[in-house]
Amino acid sequence: MLVIRRRPGESVLIGDGIEIEILEANGGQVKLGIRAPKEIPVLRKEVWLTGCENEAASHSVTQPSLAGLVEKVAEWRSRT
Repeated sequence: MLVIRRRPGESVLIGDGIEIEILEANGGQVKLGIRAPKEIPVLRKEVWLTGCENEAASHSVTQPSLAGLVEKVAEWRSRT
C-alpha cells in the first residue's frame, strides 16, 4: 500500500485516466473528488462488499425455498 500525504487542492494520479483530488480535510474526515473514465466503476468499498454478499446469497437460494417465499408473498398480498 502506498501512503502519501496530500493537502486540499492536491491530487494523486493513477495510471493515465484516474485522478483523485483532496477537496477538503476536517478532523477525521477527508472529502475526495475522483475523475475516472465512465467505463471504470468507482464504488465505496462497503457498497461493493454488500453487492458481493447479495450475489453470494442469491446463489445459495434453493428452488423449494424460493417457491415457499413466493407463496408467502402471494398470501401476504391477498390479505392486503
